[in-house]
Amino acid sequence: MTLLRTIAAGVVAAVISFTAQAQEFTWNLANHYPATEFQSEAMQIFADTLRERTNGRLDITTHHGGSLFANPVVLESTRNGLVEMGAELMTNLGRENPLWELDGIPFLVTSYEQAKILWDVTREPLTNELAKSGVRLLYAVPWPSQGFFFDREIKSLADVKGLSMRAYNPSTTRLAELMGAVPTTVQITEMQQAFATGLISSFNTAPTSGVVYKAWEYTNYYYKTDAWLPKLMVFVREDVYQSLPDDIKEMVQQAALEAEAWGWEQSAAKVTEAEKILADNGMTVAPPSDKLKAELGEVGKTMVEEWLQKAGPEGEAVVAEFRKQTGGN
Repeated sequence: MTLLRTIAAGVVAAVISFTAQAQEFTWNLANHYPATEFQSEAMQIFADTLRERTNGRLDITTHHGGSLFANPVVLESTRNGLVEMGAELMTNLGRENPLWELDGIPFLVTSYEQAKILWDVTREPLTNELAKSGVRLLYAVPWPSQGFFFDREIKSLADVKGLSMRAYNPSTTRLAELMGAVPTTVQITEMQQAFATGLISSFNTAPTSGVVYKAWEYTNYYYKTDAWLPKLMVFVREDVYQSLPDDIKEMVQQAALEAEAWGWEQSAAKVTEAEKILADNGMTVAPPSDKLKAELGEVGKTMVEEWLQKAGPEGEAVVAEFRKQTGGN
């Protein structure tokens, strides 16, 4: 009997020890977007991968749909210790440093390839910027690239002059002005009515949003420009990251690289899928004409130059390196 009790006690101790080890690190990840978004799926893959590879020692619970914090305050909530991890749209942080705005400047990049070069160039300075407040940048993935919807054929900016274009922030307002359009504030959920009443004739968004809001019911043309690819970044508090043993830190970094690669592939694939749906519903889906492309490029140069005036030496260095690697000017 004594032997059995000893064995039983040993088994219980082993179970308790294993359970304690399995729950060694518990994190929460605050995400503003619905669980069905590919960005949210990337976060879930990241969390599930680490749970599996660490045998449960690192257990990350993802909270989607803004159930913990809304987009504009996720980073601040992470910094303040209210949550271990979070996701935030980079351009939301422009008030802190203009460098965060760079991937939201129209026509600086015009392809996923260029967007990846821009990320490679900005990854280190943005990582360092985030580190100043005790937060580690893990990975970043772009939302689907932006294009233009019109209710008529557009061959050059002369065809845009005087048209009302939806604008929803200072950048898109300035973009409309430089294109010769009239910036007009309209909620995206009110687009169909705005077109029906003649309030607007054009808007810019990703083709995926065009599918969600059935753009073929009120526009006829979608011009594929890849005008900008705003990134969502995922981050963790540095203090909780540093509490991990070295082997799990390496697993976190590897899982982040894998989630990022998967997310970039999905972003591009979503664009291709959405463009086909637009075309299948009768829309003309095409790249801009050579003339329009050149004119939009000039608009982009103006917006970059305006950004550089406030970005300082760091911004100038980043843009110079990006242009060097892409052969731009």
